[in-house]
Amino acid sequence: MKRGPIRILFFTVVVLILIAADLETIMAADNQLITSVALIHEYNDNIRLNVNNELADNITTVAPKLKLVRHSERYTVSADGKLEFYRFQDYDELDDMDQWYNGSLEAMPTERWQLGADAHASDDNRPDRDLETTGLILNNIQRRRINAGASANYTISELMASGVSLTFNRENFDDSQTSDREDYHAALSMTRSLDAWLARTSGQLHLSYSHYEFERDYYKPSTLSRYIDDYELDNFSLTVGALSAITERLDLTVDLGGRYAVSERYLEVLPTYLPAPSITNEDYDSYGFVGSIDFSYRGERFRSDLLLSHDLQPVSGENNAVNRTTVRAGGRLRLLERLSANCYVRWYRNENDEDDTSQSYVDTQTWNFGGGLRWVINNNFDLAASYVYTFLDDRDDDTSAYRNKAMLTLEAHHDWLE
Repeated sequence: MKRGPIRILFFTVVVLILIAADLETIMAADNQLITSVALIHEYNDNIRLNVNNELADNITTVAPKLKLVRHSERYTVSADGKLEFYRFQDYDELDDMDQWYNGSLEAMPTERWQLGADAHASDDNRPDRDLETTGLILNNIQRRRINAGASANYTISELMASGVSLTFNRENFDDSQTSDREDYHAALSMTRSLDAWLARTSGQLHLSYSHYEFERDYYKPSTLSRYIDDYELDNFSLTVGALSAITERLDLTVDLGGRYAVSERYLEVLPTYLPAPSITNEDYDSYGFVGSIDFSYRGERFRSDLLLSHDLQPVSGENNAVNRTTVRAGGRLRLLERLSANCYVRWYRNENDEDDTSQSYVDTQTWNFGGGLRWVINNNFDLAASYVYTFLDDRDDDTSAYRNKAMLTLEAHHDWLE
């Protein structure tokens, strides 16, 4: 597996941070150099989440991590890297290493300007890597992902502010039949205080554009043919909403609007012998609803969040985009000074338009029910136990599958600049 470019990117970010910060400043009290390592034991009774429950195993993971944070009056710079070495007790052919690297910069050059930039690189392999965040399952195929973004916000007055953001994402899979993807995003936003009419409330307007390119080029022995399969999607959306601090502990954010999307698929089939090559071009355009409602409560001992959202989202590894409806609710309760408990439920509905013949039809819903306990043993050690039950209902195939996953995690961490 070729991991060189990801490592080079990560170390380049770290070197640039170190150049920007002299050693004397790094050793200042408000900076952090944190090393940590987690030992995780997991039992998973349906690793690929399929109908036959074909893979169940005990998995042991060792995950070292390094994080550097530098604070100053005007900016904050951070970089971190984490490796996960995981070993399966019975299916050792699935043994592998995942890695994640991140860098970010937050700057305030003047009182009116706020600037930000971030970069991410990862190399992951587990089939359930996206299950609890998108509700979709992947095969255990290596995925290399790089994304970067930049943002700028300007305070126009005491009542108004505006912002712009640009992001780029690239995904490559180590499998010719799994789609690689490249996408670009641009967004404009405006906020205005509504305190004259509603206390502690601001109105907001968001205009965004996203462009996605999917591609795969593979040979199918069963048909003795080569397939060149490309899919492009342009998505425009506009939302209007409000952000309100209802009380000192309860916040509400609402964004509602619509979208317009245009897609095109190009499929070329090249038989090795006969018949002659065929080319298919298909276009599709659609309108849809976009929105999100987010409640958050922050008490002294109890915290909770509720998110409802609906949007058009790409599917990793597929020449597809789906209308994804998300419901996420969770809470955390501090039982004792060093002991806390959490629970959550997450529901995802992924469906694309049945009339859209430019892509394969998807109609699934996924439930995740989870909870756990965390004990802070001391300033350097944490012990956690968690459990997740997952249920997948594939309405298109009229099949369902479920999974139980239990984890026990011991983590050691230390801040060398504390």
